[in-house]
Amino acid sequence: MEPLRVTFRLKSPLALGFPWINLDALLAHAKLREELGERYYALPTKVPAVGEVELPLRRWRDLYVASVSLIDGEPRLPEGFSLFHYFKRGDLPFTRGKVSRSRGFFKDYYLRLPYIPAATVVFYCTGEKEEVERLARLVPALGKDRNIGFGLVREVVVEEVEEERGLVWRGLAMRPIPIRYLRWFEEAVQLAYKPPYWAKESVALCAVPFTRVELA
Repeated sequence: MEPLRVTFRLKSPLALGFPWINLDALLAHAKLREELGERYYALPTKVPAVGEVELPLRRWRDLYVASVSLIDGEPRLPEGFSLFHYFKRGDLPFTRGKVSRSRGFFKDYYLRLPYIPAATVVFYCTGEKEEVERLARLVPALGKDRNIGFGLVREVVVEEVEEERGLVWRGLAMRPIPIRYLRWFEEAVQLAYKPPYWAKESVALCAVPFTRVELA
């Protein structure tokens, strides 16, 4: 396995509902959807199937050596968000008679979506280059509201780098790391640190990405 930089070059702004995207979750999603095909869309909810997918990434303890997203390659939390305002309307057959679109089943929603005009999203990891690149190319878009055109991927570039950067780089945590694995940390909060990221079993007190840490 080699230290890698995975660069997604975008052709539309990136919408985020959380400060970062996790590379291991992204690759696990792509691999699971590939393996299951149409059955992927019939999976029961709240079942940790994604956690059972084996990824072409190096493990360190019980987490993958894979960073969170670096917007335009910068190891810091994203800033400079704008808001996109839009109405969400149900594409449903209307019944006869008067239908209210301000309440009830056919209600329209006025939404505001934070987005950032990012040109690239960069991840670092240690893994099998060919397989990481193959899975990354299965990802058509990043972030939220991809169905309305946000975060569309124009190109994916995977290249080797000289040192491992998926866990800690230049003294900064590059992903959530449980504090039980650290000798010292600058800031910690309750965070999910491994797939599936929605499961409460994946949550622990972790160092925040891009804050200073020292591995135990």
